[in-house]
Amino acid sequence: MALVTEREDRAAGTVERLFASLAARRYPIYLGGLGVVVLVRAFAPTWTRTPVFVLALTLMCTTYLAELHGRAETETRTLVVALAVAGVAVGAFVVAEVNPVGGFLFVLGGLFFFRAATRRRT
Repeated sequence: MALVTEREDRAAGTVERLFASLAARRYPIYLGGLGVVVLVRAFAPTWTRTPVFVLALTLMCTTYLAELHGRAETETRTLVVALAVAGVAVGAFVVAEVNPVGGFLFVLGGLFFFRAATRRRT
């Protein structure tokens, strides 16, 4: 039992450090992501657009989740945060390639998972 708690603490600490790093660099990440998307759409071959768009949007959405986490007085559940980021990434792909409505539902689901991943500290 103590080993599981130690692993959970280490994983939560890693997520906390990652989120703190993303939140501290949020403006360059947002501007860089926007710049990359614009440049790729203007100059890159068609086959590179979707992967680059999905990566940039996933990084930007994860940064936003880090900002929300930094503002909240919460404790993180690592697995659910990972599912939230995966939902946002899948949603970005679906928006770009399949169906905007379905993609936005995935992104919304990712945001709800993020909300579930956080709980009030007592």
